[in-house]
This record gives sequence, C-alpha cells and structure tokens, in this order.
Amino acid sequence: MSGQAASALALGLLWTVTTAAQAAPTAVVTWNQAALTEVRLGRLGPPIVARALAVAHTCMYDAWAAYDARAIALAATSLPRRPAAEASDANKSKAVSFAAYRCLVNLFPFGYWRLQATMSGLGYDSGDMSTNLATPQGIGNAAAAAVLASRRNDGSNQYGDLSALPIPYLDYTGYASVNAPMPFCLPTTLGVCPLNISNPYRWQPLINNLGITQRFVAPHWERVTPFALSAATQFDTLPEVAVGPNYLQSPARYQADLDQLLNISGALSLQQKVIVEYWADGPDSELPPGHWGLFAQYVSQRDGHSIDQDVKMFFAMHNASFDAGIAAWHLKRKYDGVRPITGMRYFKQGTQVFAWGGPGQPNQFIDGGKWTPYNPGSNLTPAFPGYISGHSTFSAASASVLRAFTGSDNFGFSTVIPAGFGRVEANVPPVPTTLSYATFTAAVSEAGISRLYAGIHFSDDNTVGQKLGNLAGQQAWAKAQFLFDGGLAQTTAVRSTALSAQSLAFTHSVEPLSNRLLLVGVATKNASTAATSVTYAGVALKRLGAQSDPAANNNRVELWYLVAPPVGQATVNVVLAKSTPVVAGAMSFNGVHQTAPFGVLRAANADSASACATLANEAAPLVAGVMAANADTGTITTSPRQTLRWSASNDPSGYIGEPNIIGTGMVGPGAPVAVICQYFAAKPTDWTLLAVPLKPAQ
Repeated sequence: MSGQAASALALGLLWTVTTAAQAAPTAVVTWNQAALTEVRLGRLGPPIVARALAVAHTCMYDAWAAYDARAIALAATSLPRRPAAEASDANKSKAVSFAAYRCLVNLFPFGYWRLQATMSGLGYDSGDMSTNLATPQGIGNAAAAAVLASRRNDGSNQYGDLSALPIPYLDYTGYASVNAPMPFCLPTTLGVCPLNISNPYRWQPLINNLGITQRFVAPHWERVTPFALSAATQFDTLPEVAVGPNYLQSPARYQADLDQLLNISGALSLQQKVIVEYWADGPDSELPPGHWGLFAQYVSQRDGHSIDQDVKMFFAMHNASFDAGIAAWHLKRKYDGVRPITGMRYFKQGTQVFAWGGPGQPNQFIDGGKWTPYNPGSNLTPAFPGYISGHSTFSAASASVLRAFTGSDNFGFSTVIPAGFGRVEANVPPVPTTLSYATFTAAVSEAGISRLYAGIHFSDDNTVGQKLGNLAGQQAWAKAQFLFDGGLAQTTAVRSTALSAQSLAFTHSVEPLSNRLLLVGVATKNASTAATSVTYAGVALKRLGAQSDPAANNNRVELWYLVAPPVGQATVNVVLAKSTPVVAGAMSFNGVHQTAPFGVLRAANADSASACATLANEAAPLVAGVMAANADTGTITTSPRQTLRWSASNDPSGYIGEPNIIGTGMVGPGAPVAVICQYFAAKPTDWTLLAVPLKPAQ
C-alpha cells in the first residue's frame, strides 16, 4: 500500500470509530467518496482534480436545486422547480445520484465500472437515461447534461480538442521550460550532481529516479473559466502579489529564502517528517483539493448533515478550490517560479551546508550542490513552478468555505499516522502518531508549513497562497449563497402612513439571507419637506436620491438604503423636517452586491395618466422604484412584469382630496433595458418617481 493510500485508510479508520453510531452518509458524501477513488486512480494534476470535483458537485447541486423552494441552479437554469410534495430526501438522493454518475463517468471514463457499482449499491439503474423532468432520474440526467455542456468549452481542454495531440487536458499554449531538465541526484549519490541550470530564477523540470522527465502540469490553466472569480488575474493588483516573488526582489532576498530552508532542513525533526508525509498529497492520493473533500466528509459526519446541507457545503467548497487553482496556476505560469532545489544547488554548489543527509541519513554537512528536498514520491518536487503554493491556496480556499458554512473555525479533527507510513524513510514514524487540528485555520497553517519542511516551497509561496486562497474562498462562498438564496430577489415589504406628522415609525422584517439590502421609500405631500433621517433597528440609512415637483410645490419622493441590515424584526423610523402628509414603505432584498448595489438612479416627475422612467441604457436583473402621487389617482397598475410591492394613501378614511398623497414601491426585472411605469385609472395627476437597477452579488 502506498503512503497516500495509507493516509486515506487512516482517515477512514478514524471515522469508523468516531461515527459508528451516527446516520449513514448522505448520497453527496457517497459520491464524493466515489469521486476521490477516481482521483486517486486517475493521476490528474491538482487544478484538474479541483475542476473535476467542482463539476461533479455542481451537477449534484443543480439537480438538487430543482427540489428546493428557493435555490437557483448554476447551469441547469431551465429545469422546472418541482412541487413541494416531491421534495423528499429520497427524490433528492436519486436526482443527485443520477447527476453525479453521469458527470463522473464523463470526467473519469476509465472508472465506468466502479461508478456503475456505486449506482447499483444505492439501488439505482445506471442505464436509465430518462429525460422526463417529472422524475428524479430525469432531473439528474438533465442537470448533468446542462452542467457538462456549460463546461464543454471552458478552456480546460478536457476533451483534447484544443491541442495538437488529442490528449485530455494537454497544454495548448506552447509552454516550454527555460531550463533543461535536472538529472536525478541525492546527497548519497556518488560524485558530483550535474546541475544543468541556465537560469536560477526560473522553474526547472526534474528527471526522476525512473528516468522520467517532468512536464509542467496544466500551464494553460489560467485560461479556464472560473466559478466566481472575474478572471485568473483578479488578484494581480494586490500589494502582496504585485511585488512578485520575494526571491525576484533582490539577490539578498533570494539568499535569505535559501538560508531559511537550509535552517529548516538542517533541523528537520521526526515530527516534521511525519507532517510532510501526511500533507504530501502526491500522485496516487486525493491531491490537496481531494484532501479537503475528506475533511468535508468528516464535517458532514461530525455535524450529522442532511442531504440539503451536504449538497451546499461540498458545492461551495469544491468550487472555491477550483477557483483557487485557477488563480494559483496563473501565477505559476506568469512567474515560472523557481523551486528551491534549483536555487540551492546553483548558489550553494561547492559549499558545505548542514542539511538533511538523504534517505536513512542523519542531518549532516553535505555539498550544497546535492541539497535535496524531503519530499515523498519519485519526483523530488512537484511538476510545476513554485510560486505560489497550490497546497496553501487550495487549503485556504476550502477552509474559508468550511468556516463560513459551519459558522465556526472549530474543526476537532484527528488522525493516526501508522508506524512506517513514510515513503521517504521507512521508519517514519517509528510508532503510531496522532496529528490533530482543533481549527480549520490550524490545518491550513500546517498544510502550508509542511511544504517548507519538505523544502519544495519558499515562505512567500505559502503566505501569498494562503492570502489568495482565502479571498477566492470568500468570493466563492458569496456566489454560492447568492445561488442558495434564490439569486437577486425581493423578499419582504411593508408600508405605513400618517395623515400629517413629522415622524413615522413602523415594523419591518428582514430574512436571514445573504447579501441583504433594505430600501425605504418616503413620499410626502410637500415638495420642500425632506426626510432628515431614516433608521432601521437604530442603524442609519443613507439617502440614495430624491425627486419632487418644485414648481407645483407638490409631491416629494425619497429613496433610502441600508446594506446588510440586521436580521429579524425591527422598527423603521422616518423623521421629517416638519409635519406633512406622509407615506413610507420598506422592501428587503437578497443577492445584492454589497459594495456596489446600484446602477444609475433615474428620476422623473410630471402631471399625466402614467408615471414612467427609463433606465439609463442599462439592463439589470431587478429594478426597484418608489413613487409619490396625488391621492385622487384611483387604482394603480404597473407595466408588464413589474409588481407593486406596497401602496397606500395617507388618509385611512378613504378621502382622496387634494391634501392627501399616495405612495408606492415596486420591483421587477430590468432586462432588457426597462421602462418602469405605473398607470392611474381615475385621471391624470401630479407624480414623482425614482427607479434604480440593483446589481447582483455574484
């Protein structure tokens, strides 16, 4: 059994003990396990594995979304939402399983028989190709087809049709390494290690102990379409990234990087060797994206997840890891970053350095030209450039989602590393050794530092990788929440009136959804009477805009907003400059961009039978409007697809004479570019209107 397979077994044994009394795993966990089996056997590179897991769990999510009351699919957007009576765990599990099976057979065609056995084990007929959308299998099959179609031309070259040779995932951008391959050599090798280094600032492929030369895994990956990132280059302007790798900033910094790794190598302890072996995640393993899949399986068992929870958690986490890989591989390609073995052997050759002495040897003085990483497997370093660390980026992104999903950094994971687990040295560890991680953050930290213990990354490969991974994870989680909560949508609305007052107070409820926005419209009879403040739960709102008819001194409408309002029921307080007939209403939204929530605000006023405003040549998924008009308008209707969310006159007696006012709030789709209208049944009247597009969070 390989060290990596033993790692998986160790995790499995731990869970058998700690979860024996818990419920059986959900279908999502079962298919994640099946996917990781294919990953171990498929020997794909880390970013390719991250994509495969993301695609598989997107297929599951899109199938599940058809049975949820609110969620929207990522790719299978045309699937009908099934009636609530059909939203049983049995139907969800069946739909998820058909979707997972179809996707995984596409992603791992050589796993056909194993995947078919998983379907049979769950009691499903893998040969059922139904597209009847009134059945779970039809939903699952259709969801898989839609997701796979959406990824057909995403730049990954999954089908090998972008490259000269029809090999899946093969580079099609023409990458060629600057340095010739470095021959295999260890500190215990007799004679001098041949260096063959023409540029010590660039990545160098290695020749392993079997004579096989490395090839950069997926140098084209920056061209792959992300899940939530705007582009692979999104983080390039961050100060930590814009300066480039530390070793490129000055010769002194390069030497400091090398000296730091020499100090680590020379003091390498047994515990550090165990940590290196556990986190190595090389070929034959789940690789870093799959390692965090194992952690998510543990969280599912630990917290007793339902299928709904697992669909969402695995979908968000694996898509975060997918985006992290795109950002990391962009920087690997951009800088073609040198690995420590090349720099160390180039600059330290002919110098005695105190370092790890090779397999089975103590730490000792060796020729710097023979310095070697402590890295499991036949390759002394991974087959791609160093800057930035994939381990750190994948781990930080995954942990970011798990923290957000569980609402805590608490992890509580332990695993026993069996004696003789190591592949570099047979006696590592000499006795069973427990590794524990109280928090997700602790696991990320050790994943990163393990690469320095191994001698295959510099320090900033790790720190910058964690920074980018965390940001990618946060962005993926925000988009996932956007989908879970139904996209950009209006949720609750309420209104209040006063015959004549200087303040108005009413209660409003905000649902516990993501990317929230509160809009309050204030309509007054006097065009010169402004609202001086609006608060919700004691938090001040900001005025977005106001419109009135100064010539007639008649009808003023204002729009106030609050990003991320407190959840629950609270009081809206409106304070005016002076007493006047007033109407106010509140509307809550979810899925709204939290830093740039609005498009261009439009305002209009007139005396006519309809109140209209045209968006500023700007399509939007949703537009909100508020209006103030004379109260003798009669029934108010809206333009097609728009909905009146609140409407009230300030006079509860029903009198609609000249002193009174009516206010309304409305929402509706703004794509294509919309004309927002409200129509008065009784007669033309004075009105003022504000309309604004809302921007989605994704």
